[in-house]
Amino acid sequence: MRKAIDRQPAAIIFDFDGVILDSARAKTLAFASCYEGEDERKIKCVIDYQERNGGIGRRQKFEYFEQHVFGRSVDPKRIDDLCERFASIIDNAMIEAPFVKGAEELLERLNGRVPLHLVSGMPDLDLKRVLEHRSLVRCFASVAGSPKTKIDEFRRILEGEGCAPAEVLAVGDSRTEFDAAVELGIPFLAVVAPDAPDFFPPGTVRCRDLTEFRSLVPLE
Repeated sequence: MRKAIDRQPAAIIFDFDGVILDSARAKTLAFASCYEGEDERKIKCVIDYQERNGGIGRRQKFEYFEQHVFGRSVDPKRIDDLCERFASIIDNAMIEAPFVKGAEELLERLNGRVPLHLVSGMPDLDLKRVLEHRSLVRCFASVAGSPKTKIDEFRRILEGEGCAPAEVLAVGDSRTEFDAAVELGIPFLAVVAPDAPDFFPPGTVRCRDLTEFRSLVPLE
């Protein structure tokens, strides 16, 4: 099994949903629930888009759904209502979601040895609230959620760590962070659960969960 990077990364950037917490499917179902009663074919489009674009913020997604899936003008009040409905469904799920297999152990192993950064599509305040509740803040050198973008945050981390892109590793489960990593030249490890769709191109280094991390990434 080939390595994702040929030496221990100088820093690692993690996504959150589907990488640290096993919450990606719950979020997909929450988006679908927000459109309960709509045309089932359009709800399927919502699900497909969410599965392909997990790293984008919820507000941006609802704006896309309203305009490009349902053919409606983007009404800020309706977007607010959809975001509130989504939050009411998902907030408890995020607090209670189990860890992705191997994630909790890996964070403990890496804590203090390699700078870890978290970049998520969750709203920034909600992300930090979940991390605080689950005592995970201490694991990360920095934490960023939407509306900050993956590529801007990846650039910030490279600058802050003083690292070349090849010295860093990004770990995620969606094309959003994959595309940002590729654009910047950062090696990428895709987490693709056995029951999840795989949208990554051939040649992408993959793992089913984080129990496989040490077989793919050198750690001293």
